[in-house]
Amino acid sequence: MRVMTLGVAAILAVGLSASALAAKKKSAATVDSFEKCEQLAIDRGVPHGQAGHTSFVQQCMGKPPVNKQPG
Repeated sequence: MRVMTLGVAAILAVGLSASALAAKKKSAATVDSFEKCEQLAIDRGVPHGQAGHTSFVQQCMGKPPVNKQPG
């Protein structure tokens, strides 16, 4: 019975550590320069001055988009 308990605990530990590592890798997949993100926006049809350009560039750089409230 003890062996089974240790086995279950080991499986849970491996599963949790694998998901934590995957979460870290996911956040690191961003483009790091403003110029690259600007060019990517233009390539995808969202040129400077068009609605959505700023939020696209911010998301590309790994930053949450800024929601401007009217008023």
